[in-house]
Amino acid sequence: MPFRQTLLILLPFVSLCPAIAQSTPAAPHKLSLTALLVLTPEFCATVSKQGSEKFQIGKASCKVLGPTLQNAFSSITQVDDGSKTGDAQVVLEPRFADTSTTHKNFAFSSRELVVGIEWTVRDTSGKIVWIGTVQGTAKRHVGNAFTYAHNAKKILELSAQNMADESATTMSSAPELLKMSAAPVK
Repeated sequence: MPFRQTLLILLPFVSLCPAIAQSTPAAPHKLSLTALLVLTPEFCATVSKQGSEKFQIGKASCKVLGPTLQNAFSSITQVDDGSKTGDAQVVLEPRFADTSTTHKNFAFSSRELVVGIEWTVRDTSGKIVWIGTVQGTAKRHVGNAFTYAHNAKKILELSAQNMADESATTMSSAPELLKMSAAPVK
């Protein structure tokens, strides 16, 4: 059987194999809202302790939230204090809800890191417009003595990025924010 025919026969099965075909999150709908993203020093310094492991989840999250949420809002300004809203229409305030990891203590086992964020979105008057919780998750091999630190760093980065992607998608489809986005500017 020629290679091309073999490829055409196998192509439908490739999408069934998660190792070959990776699903990508849907691109968020861009809201026509200017946003202020409040990333306090305490939030960015958050460390999650899971047994004897420490994950600098705050640092990893603060690195990706601003650039990722840029895809969901017309503009976003990152600040460390939410008291000055400036000309932003909404203020985004994240808080870590839950972080957990699961794995067996074997070098070739996989582990999963789950990062939960609770978002509070306020308008310029301080009124809560929307509250939502999202989770980011990643799976990766635990590794051995040589690869353990690299794999721990990578699972942290992947779970933080997945949480940021989920946040952008969830916010951009929230009915309350869509309604504000569609409202004429006063």
